[in-house]
Amino acid sequence: MRLIGVLKKILYSNDENNFVIAVLEDNTKICGNYFDTDINKLIGEEIELIGDWTTHQTYGLQFEFESIKINKNEFLFFLSKVVKGLGHNIAKEILNRYSEEELVNILDNKPKELLKFKGIREKKLSQIISSWNQYKHLRELAKFLGEYGVSTAFINKIYQSLNEVDNLIAKIKQNPYILTNVTGIGFKRADEIAIKMGIAKDNIFRLESGILYICEDYFNNYGNSSILSQELIQLSKELLEVDEGLIQDSILSLLNKQLLKEVVKDKITLSHLYLFEDYIIKFFQHRKNLQHKKILNDLDTFLEKKEDFFGFKLSNEQKQAVRIINDGANTLLLIGYAGTGKSTSAKAILSLLNEIYAYNDIFCVALSGIAAQRIYDTTGFGSSTIQSLLVKYKEKDYLPYKVVLLDEASMVNSLTFYQLIKKISDDTIFIVIGDDGQLPPIGAGDVFKDLIEFELAPLNKLTKIYRQNQNQAIALIANDIRVAKIPDYKKQYEDFLFIDISIKNYFILKNQLNKTQLNKLRYENNNKILSKIIELSSQYISNFVKLINTKNISKALTLFQIITPIKAGVLGVENLNKNLQTLLNNQQQYYQGRVYKYKLGDKVIHIKNENMKIMTLHNYKNKSQDFDELRIYNGMLGLIIKIDNSAEQIIVLYPNDEVVVFYDFGDVDNLLNLAYA
Repeated sequence: MRLIGVLKKILYSNDENNFVIAVLEDNTKICGNYFDTDINKLIGEEIELIGDWTTHQTYGLQFEFESIKINKNEFLFFLSKVVKGLGHNIAKEILNRYSEEELVNILDNKPKELLKFKGIREKKLSQIISSWNQYKHLRELAKFLGEYGVSTAFINKIYQSLNEVDNLIAKIKQNPYILTNVTGIGFKRADEIAIKMGIAKDNIFRLESGILYICEDYFNNYGNSSILSQELIQLSKELLEVDEGLIQDSILSLLNKQLLKEVVKDKITLSHLYLFEDYIIKFFQHRKNLQHKKILNDLDTFLEKKEDFFGFKLSNEQKQAVRIINDGANTLLLIGYAGTGKSTSAKAILSLLNEIYAYNDIFCVALSGIAAQRIYDTTGFGSSTIQSLLVKYKEKDYLPYKVVLLDEASMVNSLTFYQLIKKISDDTIFIVIGDDGQLPPIGAGDVFKDLIEFELAPLNKLTKIYRQNQNQAIALIANDIRVAKIPDYKKQYEDFLFIDISIKNYFILKNQLNKTQLNKLRYENNNKILSKIIELSSQYISNFVKLINTKNISKALTLFQIITPIKAGVLGVENLNKNLQTLLNNQQQYYQGRVYKYKLGDKVIHIKNENMKIMTLHNYKNKSQDFDELRIYNGMLGLIIKIDNSAEQIIVLYPNDEVVVFYDFGDVDNLLNLAYA
């Protein structure tokens, strides 16, 4: 069934499965999975939907769509949404005056004619022509893929990713599954396009692509590094809907092509993942045979003299960690729960190594910017995230350090661990620190756990909590929770405060009040909590502004952080962010997103693992045009340093990574959130 209407508003969207609920201008509700682009770009556009009517238990009658197509001049959409600088209104005005053929001729040969249109000046015209020249060949691709229900906006992503592929259209016709190389197009979306193109279910490209997709998905979601052959066959049968024999033949083909590898009997992995983990094992096995000279003959005297500098007295467990390095080990696994003294032990170890190596020869890394900042604050030695270090030395075979310390190692998956140690030379001392009680990393592989289990390096475990005394609570509470003990959270502590703003006799009232009365009571109480949060946050205003003005951005971003378990409502992250933004940022320049105004100087968080257009901080300061591409991870905290309306971009500095990231206005809602809460 076909339905045509103007998209009025998005009521709900889920980034994980691209499911949306929306309403048309005639108040018809629609729902379905939309993969092509950010559906918010279609608001105000006339769309054509293919699907059927359905009745939802809660929401009533809805049109459940299978596909959405823009029901208008595709060239207008191309000019306004793909070509930078024109925008919808100007593009519409130009097309009202010129035919499509005339306008193409003007853009190619007489662009200065466009200066007669209000809103187009020399600078904007330069941007328009540059963008037109970059994307005009995209129109042929759009014409081809548009026949199969692929939107122009999504075709743009395909073109940007694959425009260097020779005879791209012919390659897609032969094997539509090359589209899975485009960020945002998984196997399922590529499969939809391929089936519309007439690809048979038993096509070898389809079977092999589907099996590889299942492996990637399984490893990333469950953290495993291998899958049982029979489980892979069963999952493949469910996804691809073909006979088991075809699945087995396809797995054998992938094994022969060395895209899959059988690691042990009946267990299969992706070949590149096998490479990562095999390299990690060999790296540590090789280092077991390497030994440095003993550093100091009288370590105890050295440690006693250093106690005032350390600001603490080392326990026997902590001394043992230092002794392992002093005796010549070039690798150390230092493990322990929160508060057991890992960071202070690291400070002592690095101070020892500083006796024989220069300060600049010692460097610390962590997966997250916050963890990298924390190890710098604790040890005083240089630090960065793993990713920014790898970018900085991507042209070098090895890192230029004599000592590399990896903190929060339990967060690091196989790929990232492999990328780091590939740059560590034999004569570099490598110290790996982590908490073996933490959750495993995101993605395939649990390297830290495996290093411990198989004792792949000298190991020192810290078991006693040293960080806290009776007036310091955080690690005590964390460890109580770890052993299923209710902590004494209402005591007075130096580093922990519990403020009780709960509803008195709540469970009695819950049974006595009707739903309306109970909701009113909750709403009033939530506003009391909100007021308290604002009051507490206001204490940080002057310090926050001072840190921003003195360009101490890392400190500003971690000065304080509000955390809430919900997204909507009075105490949800969205409402808290809006209130805190009003409190902390009075800048007038902003970009209006779907939920937030993004102001100059706002604290923001990147919310989706994505390869992004970046520039190193050094290059940005020097006004270079040398752009790069870097994986920016969900959870990275940054600061908006520029809102460029002419380029339609928000520019964000990630200080711990020393990178500047460029966000197109159209991508902001999918990739950024305010991060006060």
